[in-house]
Amino acid sequence: MYRIAVVDDVPTQCDALANAIDGICAARNDGYDVEISRFNTIADFEQALLSLREQDDTFDIVFMDIVFGDSTVDSDTSSASIADHNEADADETGNSETGNTTHHENGIEAVARLFGTRPQDEQNDQDNQDDQDALELPTQVVYVTGHAEYCTKVYDTDHVSFLLKPVGRTELRAALKKAIDRCETYRSNPIRVHMGKMEYVVWPQHIQYMERTARTLLIHYDDGRVLRSYLKLRSLEPMMPNYLIRCHASYMVNLYAVAAFAGTDFVMCDGVRIPISQRRRHKTALSFERFTRSAR
Repeated sequence: MYRIAVVDDVPTQCDALANAIDGICAARNDGYDVEISRFNTIADFEQALLSLREQDDTFDIVFMDIVFGDSTVDSDTSSASIADHNEADADETGNSETGNTTHHENGIEAVARLFGTRPQDEQNDQDNQDDQDALELPTQVVYVTGHAEYCTKVYDTDHVSFLLKPVGRTELRAALKKAIDRCETYRSNPIRVHMGKMEYVVWPQHIQYMERTARTLLIHYDDGRVLRSYLKLRSLEPMMPNYLIRCHASYMVNLYAVAAFAGTDFVMCDGVRIPISQRRRHKTALSFERFTRSAR
């Protein structure tokens, strides 16, 4: 599952982009399992991001507008036309006749501040090292703007695409695929798992399934080995490639290691049956269908 954030200070444009992304991801054959959040201010986005980081999580992909107006403007302004918004954007960039407008942080500056370096309080606490995943995967940034003059400035930050409004479906699909492909590349890399004084290297492709029992996470390898850790499934889930899916509050399975899908459970290649929770059955069935189609 991919967490996607859409950040745009014009609610109608924010909703339109989020709905277009949702439509692409909902395609049955080649869609993606996503959770889309919408934000009309950088401050609201930052608050949500920091809340996720407190849970050892983050947004996988951010579609970020570049020019923002006054973040204190209330929702009554949401009915403003795109043309009005573009005029306001021009004023914010210092092109007004007065030249004395207040500077508001733009999307490029926000990305540099939030993703350029990790905040000090994000560093692993040595006292809790056993309960930390080793890496926060990099967030993939797609800039979306009506201002072509920012096409070179965006290279001050790491990003995957630069889209000009109005965004066509073909361009949006290509940008989304590029971002997800980069996510999958990072998720396929090995991760470090600490247990006491030991540090283990875990390759996702060798995991058969993971189960959480009481306070212990059991990572079952395809060769029969079992690694015990105090990590939480929710900490590892954002770091796993798309073929490792959460089918239950206590289980994640590698779809390559599934011998049969019975609707209410998976039968693994070694004969172990993994339950699928009722609230996850529809999403799990869709993920399994997409996986089998792509694996043909």
